[in-house]
Formats: sequence, structure tokens, C-alpha cells
Amino acid sequence: MFDPIGNVARKIEIESWHIWFAWKPVTTINGERVWLKKIYRRQIVSYVDMDDWMHYEYGNIFDIIKQ
Repeated sequence: MFDPIGNVARKIEIESWHIWFAWKPVTTINGERVWLKKIYRRQIVSYVDMDDWMHYEYGNIFDIIKQ
């Protein structure tokens, strides 16, 4: 992701993957919609220049192995 000034968005992993029950619909890093299943989740901090925000990434076991 780029902003008009040319800064590049970066992300930093805060937590490693852990099992989480998807009690609400979420989208995995491969674009799969998951709901009411056990999946893996990790917390990520994304930032551009001085602006940062936290969010989660979701995946299945194959996403974790691939990374």
C-alpha cells in the first residue's frame, strides 16, 4: 500500500499464531470466509510514517505452514 507522499505501509507481528474460535465472520489471509470454526489468529501492527493501527490476521493451518 502506498500513500501519495511515497511512504510504504509496513506491518509488525505482535503475537504468534494461536487458536481462536471465530464467533463472528472473519476473512483469512487467503480470502476465505470463516464463521463458527476454530482457526488461527495473530495480532499485527501496521504503520505508515507516524500513523499506526492494530488489527488481526486469521488463517488456517496451511497458512501458518506456508509462512
